Amino acid sequence: MGKKRLTSKTYLKWLIVAGVLAVIGGGAGTFATFNAEVTNQGNTFANGTLFLAATPNGGTTCHSESDTIANSGTCTFLFNTTLTNGVTSTATLQLQNTGTINASDIKFKVGSCTVGDNSGATGSSVTFGTAPACSDLQLAVQETQSDFSTNVYCAYGTVSGNDCTIDTGHNLGGPTSLTTLLTTGAATADLASTANRYYVVKIKPNVASDNSLQNRKVTFDLTWHLDQ
Repeated sequence: MGKKRLTSKTYLKWLIVAGVLAVIGGGAGTFATFNAEVTNQGNTFANGTLFLAATPNGGTTCHSESDTIANSGTCTFLFNTTLTNGVTSTATLQLQNTGTINASDIKFKVGSCTVGDNSGATGSSVTFGTAPACSDLQLAVQETQSDFSTNVYCAYGTVSGNDCTIDTGHNLGGPTSLTTLLTTGAATADLASTANRYYVVKIKPNVASDNSLQNRKVTFDLTWHLDQ
């Protein structure tokens, strides 16, 4: 029997089959893959500080980092005086953000306000009339320039231009939870790192008569608070 003649067409078919077998067999076949990558190096979470320094009446400065949220008693009083009906008592307060983070707002609250008799100090337990309530002690917080006399804005109280009108609607019985202080244009008062704000705190009794203040004692806390 004679050999079949291998034509060019038949030869091409054999080449295609051989190529397919080479790929399926895997030993001789190769595939190219593509890769690309970048690395964000040195990732770190690091917090700055938000510290509040308060200087009452130009005296000793107290610092939030050495105090506690519950008030450890390291900050001195703003008021230590007598009250006269209809007369406004004032105290000055400088607040500074001594941390590295800007504060988005400044808040304050009145805590532990009580009215009792002052017999322990006077030696007499005699009182006159009905004891005033904390709500009878009107309150305003006036922002000023660093001289404590040039008004900037009424931070808490009834706004009258740049001044506060002290009235019955704002009193020691009101802001018992954190209340935002305002600044120019009724915007929220913020406090940038290392910056200061200056305030005059005003309290005026509004009672039936001066005698109802005799031998009375009002005690309360004022807390000042920063938020990031």
